[in-house]
Amino acid sequence: MRRKGFTLLELAIVLVVIGLLIALVVRGVTLQSSARVKRVAADIRNIHTAVMVYYSKKGVYPGDTDGNGLIDNSTAGWDSLAAYNIAFNKPSPYGTNFILGSRNNRNVIEVVVPNAEDRTEIDKILDDGVLTSGALTLISPDTLSYIVE
Repeated sequence: MRRKGFTLLELAIVLVVIGLLIALVVRGVTLQSSARVKRVAADIRNIHTAVMVYYSKKGVYPGDTDGNGLIDNSTAGWDSLAAYNIAFNKPSPYGTNFILGSRNNRNVIEVVVPNAEDRTEIDKILDDGVLTSGALTLISPDTLSYIVE
């Protein structure tokens, strides 16, 4: 006589397959987060290099509209970099734009990073891993500021 239902072996196989699928999804999310962090860090480095290349060619910082050595206007800064085909403004992986500007009499690159863990990882890549000190600091609940020197 045949019974209706599943055997323990069949149920175990289904649970293993479901577990593997969940593990793949979690791994994919982790890889996406890691890729965003690495891209933001690379973009900040590239923007920093572009600003310094512009400075070495022109003797002024891009977006320094009044000649005081500080980037006054992000749009003018990006326009200056684009005019010389040095760099172009593109959104970060978080959907926000990189901002060129100055803060506390220092030129900076700013970007919004909504995830706290990602902000810390970016700081570990670019700086000292502490968001309250060094070249990369947290200036608002979700905005990072990188000093351009």
